[in-house]
Amino acid sequence: MRIVSFVGQKGGVGKSTLARVLAVAAARKGHKVLLGDFDLEQLSCIEWSATRLRNGIEPDVEARSFKSLKKLRQSVEGFDLVVVDTRGLADELTTDISLESDVVFLPTGTSMDDLRPTLALARRLAKNRKIGNKIVLILSKVGRSNRLLEIARETIANAGLEVLDNIWPERDGFQADLDIGKAGSESNNAYLREAAALIEADLLYLALDNQ
Repeated sequence: MRIVSFVGQKGGVGKSTLARVLAVAAARKGHKVLLGDFDLEQLSCIEWSATRLRNGIEPDVEARSFKSLKKLRQSVEGFDLVVVDTRGLADELTTDISLESDVVFLPTGTSMDDLRPTLALARRLAKNRKIGNKIVLILSKVGRSNRLLEIARETIANAGLEVLDNIWPERDGFQADLDIGKAGSESNNAYLREAAALIEADLLYLALDNQ
């Protein structure tokens, strides 16, 4: 069993979105997946999973809410992959979850408003040697400016951190899919499916294949 977490220092950078994208991609590959939602105020993954079930979308992706690692440990038997979505503001539990995880994804936008707190969190987590080599940044909700994307990549490289080659683009269609219980390459739009498939391949490789 593998545990992969999506953590962040602020909301609105696609953390919950990408957690669902990975969960769906893994489930479609035949893996038994559990979405662990630690954001008890938002419960985005729980609501999305319920919507998916109501709309009869397959494969099923089970989601459960947790407030502690103890509860998570008691519930993970029989799963190939546990995808953890943490709350937007990092806290002590974020560090504990990162220690338990095989991979720690930190999504970030390209703006300095997103990059600064994300890099600060990455540096703080990396001080623990058991977490440092697990951290991977994801450029998420990326607009159409290649210049901003290049600056963001350079900023991350200068910080000595790893970032996924592929990006998660900012497209209204992705949110529309989430609203009905879909995610990523389940989109009806061919362009969105192609864009999602690229980052799904990166996520799946790190989550399940790179062992």
